[in-house]
Amino acid sequence: MTHQYKKTKLAAAILAASVAAPASAVSWSAGDWEVSYSGFINSFANYANDGATGGDDNFHLSEGLLPAFHTMKATSPATNGLTGTAQITFAPHTTTSKIVDQQTRTNGGTANGGAIDVREVFFNVDGSFGTVSVGRTLALFQRQSILNDMTLFGVGAFSTQEGGGTTLGRIGYGYVYGDFRNRFAWKSPDMNGFSLEVGIFDPEENATTAETDTPQFQTELTYATTFEGGSLNLWASGQYQEMTLDAGGDVRTQGVSLGGKVAAGGMSVVATMYTGEAIGVFRTLDRAGGNAFVCAGASCTEAENDGYYVQGMYNFGGATTLGVSYGESTQDADSQGNFANDHQLATIGVYHDVNSWLKVVGEYNAQNGHLKQDTISLGGFIFW
Repeated sequence: MTHQYKKTKLAAAILAASVAAPASAVSWSAGDWEVSYSGFINSFANYANDGATGGDDNFHLSEGLLPAFHTMKATSPATNGLTGTAQITFAPHTTTSKIVDQQTRTNGGTANGGAIDVREVFFNVDGSFGTVSVGRTLALFQRQSILNDMTLFGVGAFSTQEGGGTTLGRIGYGYVYGDFRNRFAWKSPDMNGFSLEVGIFDPEENATTAETDTPQFQTELTYATTFEGGSLNLWASGQYQEMTLDAGGDVRTQGVSLGGKVAAGGMSVVATMYTGEAIGVFRTLDRAGGNAFVCAGASCTEAENDGYYVQGMYNFGGATTLGVSYGESTQDADSQGNFANDHQLATIGVYHDVNSWLKVVGEYNAQNGHLKQDTISLGGFIFW
């Protein structure tokens, strides 16, 4: 990704399939429509102790896993049993690579400060049938894994030690990044705690050597319930896509993910895993590095992918939460030695809500994979 919980009000927005503006958002009426503007900005100071032989230690200012979010949402009046919403979310960031050409003063990284990532452009139509959603927003496969990851409001792993752009959180270190994807989707009404969402997605494709003539398919099933003093959330998601190479070989990317979260008192525990083949075909770190598939003529072999993370968090009866987590992503070698890669990340974090609009965060991350380093990060968020 050169690009991307005591929960804040905006966190609840991110947890929704269609991100709703929090209660604290700036809102106004436009005729019969309601319009709101909400968002956040974050930044972290990071000190990395490089564990590689001959490596350098580094100080770096950057965003965390999330860039800044600036969200505009419009909600229609209820008409003939239907309600419509439309949303656009811009995600700028400030982070540049530290590697700069001293003569041209051009940035040597892959992400320049001030770049804008349009994360969401979508509309929903809600009725007794559920919700039909069209456009770009967070995809379904492994969505709950990233939304329940405590490093969502922190830093986690780094993609490059000197590079620009946001960090990885646990992307490639416990789950596959679903990304913000263009899709047509339907979500069922609540069925005694169960909810099903299915969608057809714009397929991923190697632009020069492959074609796709069917959509990518994704689905997510969730269950939520409460009990005395706590709550339980379970989820399962899946992804499937076919791609035909010009040489005649077929590549199938497919995966399933399972997970759950239980909270009681001040304690919450999350456990989630995934398995599949050629997952994250065009995102190197998601697939733990290396190629996602190899082909010899019309014969193709897909990489085997597995991963998981476990997480425990404790809220000290107020605004401060302490969390610990550990996760891995692996890509198994085939008989010729292709694909092999293994990433691990251990995280300890403290997340403190100063008030309803200010969060401060401290994290320690021990990363072992495409980078081997220990990082201490201090920073925070402002929400509106």
